[in-house]
Amino acid sequence: MTCRPEKITHPAQVHFGLQLRCNTRLLDQRVCTHKPRRSRPAVRSDATLESGQPAEQAAATVSDCLRLATEGQADALLEHVPDDVLDRCIAMRKSARTRTPGIHVNDLSFADVVRSSNRKEFVFDAYGQRSLIFFPLTHHQVLSSILLSPEKFVQRCAVKSSIGEQAVLTFELVQQECLQSAYKGVQVVKRWVLHSVTGETDICEQPRGPDPSLSPDAVALAQLHALRLGNLEEVCAFASPASHGATGKFGFTPMSAHFRPLMGHEAAQVVMTMQTLPEKATVVIGVTPSDFYASRGQATQQHIYLWSLGLQKAEPYVNCWMTERVQYTKPVSL
Repeated sequence: MTCRPEKITHPAQVHFGLQLRCNTRLLDQRVCTHKPRRSRPAVRSDATLESGQPAEQAAATVSDCLRLATEGQADALLEHVPDDVLDRCIAMRKSARTRTPGIHVNDLSFADVVRSSNRKEFVFDAYGQRSLIFFPLTHHQVLSSILLSPEKFVQRCAVKSSIGEQAVLTFELVQQECLQSAYKGVQVVKRWVLHSVTGETDICEQPRGPDPSLSPDAVALAQLHALRLGNLEEVCAFASPASHGATGKFGFTPMSAHFRPLMGHEAAQVVMTMQTLPEKATVVIGVTPSDFYASRGQATQQHIYLWSLGLQKAEPYVNCWMTERVQYTKPVSL
């Protein structure tokens, strides 16, 4: 079951009963009711709005990005990257070429720009990378659009990728001045460029087992939900077959000293998700243990874990994200 949110929400929220808030990102354990989320007042999905031409131009830029992602032309998205971001990436590449022979400045790809950009100037999270770079889109639908100011535009789109993952992407665009060829010279024009592409899962109900529609962080959160309830069978359901021999059938040993805080935990925080490779993802999670399972003094600490997930290629889990390993790092005082 999918839920089509009409409300512009924070892109880091996850809606299958485990609500995620960026950085603070507390997981509450409310069960999703499948009721439609409240909509904003009459925001036209064709993005024309009352603002007219500026919103239409911005919406056309998002539409072109989605078209390129559907056609698998990720590098063509460079056309929609701010000039200053591209200039910095090219400068970094030139600097690297002096240290590492064989690096060609002209070989710059969109993935290179995403990896090397400062997150304050160009934000492209794991959802954006999977949907627009690694796995072509098979479906997209505009949910809502709004012109926040004459120079800032936001559009939310429901998307489905070629591996079956369902997500809601939030595109934030800004206007940039640039030079354009004109008769007997050049002229300064304004164009809409990407500032950020962030996402969230489009799955509303609580997952009970692997499914191609689930994102890596959705799988990690589903296991956390099961661990909080003490449902080890459901935890095991999301562990990859390859992990069973190396790390036990759960991807870790639940009742070991380092992993005991996961059982019946009080709260969990998703710190960040890293898309290390197209088929590999790492979710960084902080867990606050309950008094019952935590040893003395640990209830005031947050324990940091690395959830390593892989995209499966063998039946019956083709294109499902499953947990390969869970690593404990360190406790952090609250």
